[in-house]
Parts: sequence; structure tokens; C-alpha cells
Amino acid sequence: MATKVLTGARAKVYVNNQLVGIFETATYNVNIGTEPIHILGRYSPDEITPTSYEAVTISCSGFRIVGAGPHTGSPSANNSGVGEGATAGPAVPMLQDLLNLDPVTISVVDRQTGVTILTAIGCVPNSYNGNHNARATSRVTINYTGLRISDESGAQDEGNGAVNLP
Repeated sequence: MATKVLTGARAKVYVNNQLVGIFETATYNVNIGTEPIHILGRYSPDEITPTSYEAVTISCSGFRIVGAGPHTGSPSANNSGVGEGATAGPAVPMLQDLLNLDPVTISVVDRQTGVTILTAIGCVPNSYNGNHNARATSRVTINYTGLRISDESGAQDEGNGAVNLP
């Protein structure tokens, strides 16, 4: 029987439903904007009011593979990063692809149970960095900003009456 405790060895990261096998760390952050309501006659706030659901951030880092850099998966990339047993790239857009940039969906899946742990939609890679050190593997970190994250509790939705742009 599978244990209920998720470990990093069980997590797989997908970009647009394509496994990206270089990542060993995936960090995500969700913030709800709030505003304390202060009233006359009190030092402390009377209540905390939610004001927004901020854009989510996802940071994925792992080892660097020669011939399969952060731009692998971008439409203009010379290296597709695919082959027998290979995985897709993280799809950081190349300069010439920025005008036609499509957001990506990032998912983290438990490889033991197949359960999707989180899905981040509308993600755009907004930065990446790398480093090379003596006596260590070369590293790459890619940061994404997305619209929202859903987890195994269910999809996040604006609800009735929300304005949705075409």
C-alpha cells in the first residue's frame, strides 16, 4: 500500500503535459491580498478583508543538461530535447518567440499514485538563471508566474458573476 506522505522522490513535474525530467525542486507560492480595516477608537484592526488573489509563482530548479537548455521546448529552439526516453524542455521563450508566447500549464504528479498534486494554469516563464561550479553539477532555475493553482481539493474558480475576458 502506498504511504500517504508525499516525498520528492515521488513528485514529477510536467510542462504542458510533457514530463520535464531535469527538475529536482519545485516551489510554489500563493498569496491572498488582504487589507486590515482600522476604525477610530481602536489601536488594532477590526477585521482583515481579502482584496485579491495574487498571481502565483512557481520556481523549478535542477541540473543542467548539455544540448537541452532552458529554451528547449520554445518554438524557435534548434534542440527539441526529445528522443528515445527523453523528456520535454521547460519552454522558456526565445526572444523571437515573445510576440507569440502562449502560457503553459505546470503540473506536479505523484508518480506512485498518479494523483495530480497541483496544477498551475496560465504560467509564463519570467526568468531563469544558471550556475557552474567546480566539483558540482551545473544548475538551472526557472521561475514562472501563473494565474492560479489548483490542488487535489478541486479546481480554483472565480465563481458566479466574475468578469471573464474573451
